[in-house]
Amino acid sequence: MNKYLTQKKYGNGDIISILVNDLYKEYKYNNILFIRTSSTGMFLDKLLLNNKVTRVLYKVEKVKTQFTSHKSTKIINSNELENTLQLLNKNYDLICIDSFHEYDVCKRDFEVISKFLTETGIILSHDCYPINKNMCTPIYKFGNWCGETYLAFAEFAYNNPEMYYGVLNVDTGIGIISKLKILFLTNTLDRNKQEQLLLLHKNNSDVYEYFSNNSKDIINSY
Repeated sequence: MNKYLTQKKYGNGDIISILVNDLYKEYKYNNILFIRTSSTGMFLDKLLLNNKVTRVLYKVEKVKTQFTSHKSTKIINSNELENTLQLLNKNYDLICIDSFHEYDVCKRDFEVISKFLTETGIILSHDCYPINKNMCTPIYKFGNWCGETYLAFAEFAYNNPEMYYGVLNVDTGIGIISKLKILFLTNTLDRNKQEQLLLLHKNNSDVYEYFSNNSKDIINSY
């Protein structure tokens, strides 16, 4: 784990790319899913693991700039994600997502992709620990923006306590979800602090300071 924690780069997906490659080599995943949006996750296009990778890019109306994608990517509208995965009719050992960072979209994405995870599967998510408050605006902005992915991750952990969680506090936060206890992951999290975080968010309070002060208990950050 120190291999990742000592990295200094952020925002470009380098560290999460290293982690994806290491996990792929360690666990010999057969079915892999990459999900990015029209404004996030360009690093996923550079990850060339094998021909078993399914790639999905969903377009977001408010994002005017549409980045190019890997040639094998399925390009869909944002609200078509679940239906697209149902039509593919597969479960995945590794799902790596860089969601559109507004809260409702991130919450939806975590709920959707978890339905398509194998019993030994793992989810990796970018932007689960923003490095400062300025990156956490709830509404889309161009540039260095993590939005509220970190809150959606915490809510998913609260709603699914049987799964195992951890966040590497490097880059802009690498969130990890697993059905099995692997690596440093745990499902022993402080539900009272999770509830308080979600209550602060519901009341439109300043949640980032509370999150950063209690992240170890809320999402098992390292």
